[in-house]
Amino acid sequence: MKVQQAIPRYGRNLLSNLEPVYFQNFVVFCAPEPWEMVRRLFAYPKEVVIPNTMEQSDLETKIDLMPQADVVFGIGGGSACDAAKMYAWKTGARLVLVPTILSVDAPFTKAVGVRVDHRVRYVGEVFPEHLLVDFDLLQQAPAKLNRAGIGDVLSIFTALYDWRLAHEQIGESYDENVAAQSQALLDRLIAGSDDIRDCTDEGLKLISELYVGEVALCEQFGNSRPEEGSEHYFAYCLESITQKHYIHGELVALGVLLGGLYQDQDITPILDFLDAVQVAYQPDDVGISEDEIRQALLALPQYLEEEKQLPYGIYHHKGVTADQAGELLKKLGHVIGQPGMR
Repeated sequence: MKVQQAIPRYGRNLLSNLEPVYFQNFVVFCAPEPWEMVRRLFAYPKEVVIPNTMEQSDLETKIDLMPQADVVFGIGGGSACDAAKMYAWKTGARLVLVPTILSVDAPFTKAVGVRVDHRVRYVGEVFPEHLLVDFDLLQQAPAKLNRAGIGDVLSIFTALYDWRLAHEQIGESYDENVAAQSQALLDRLIAGSDDIRDCTDEGLKLISELYVGEVALCEQFGNSRPEEGSEHYFAYCLESITQKHYIHGELVALGVLLGGLYQDQDITPILDFLDAVQVAYQPDDVGISEDEIRQALLALPQYLEEEKQLPYGIYHHKGVTADQAGELLKKLGHVIGQPGMR
């Protein structure tokens, strides 16, 4: 089944090659550093906005106060692109997305990712007229922010287990063909570790192509089962508790390790890959304390009871008691070389 989705254009100097009509009546959502890289190309923006919150009510209020424009650019990471998507969805403006880091798949999805009381929600449906994957812009970013793009594909490792578990335990629909295609994306990711680590054109294109592939599978199946599972649930829950900002792919990578251990999977290949690609997963490097991990684990049963839209997974199945959380932290400490965890 062919699905509608954002299809990237690859190359260099891609903004310079856009038709002049895109630069006549436009607004921009951006991050500060990317804006400095491209501002010379934008002579007369009606407004330039650096989104400092993705709370839906705040973002919608800001958009309501902005001037009307024919075109909206999203230039930066997930927040800039999602904010631009929100503007396009609410106003009907033509949308151009220019990710300057590949740490999250937001530019490749049709839904707008926002927060409601610090909890993730997806609203709207909008596609860009142009999705520009510009290697020059991406390679000016800190390498760790592009390497972190592995998170939303690595999550397939735990997501497929959750999906099979839900099929076996509660009779949820399961598609062997879609699951096999999803596994093939994960295999491509792991095989490309050197190029991803070095942020070569090939590595950046691979991450982008894998985003396109996982989004297509989720659209084909009708939900995020082929790509998202308990690793994301842990990340969502922890974010709602700490109300801190993390590099999404690093947080999800830690979630994959925790979820994989709780699923009793062999996570050695995942650890080897993370080390090879040089993506942070040690809690201190991700910006999370052991106590915050424990809090999130213990909060997960109630969180999942409230977030009923999140499909069945290992944390639904086993629950998390204080003893289970302690044992899981001990296992994590052992495999990541921090045996003091408990």
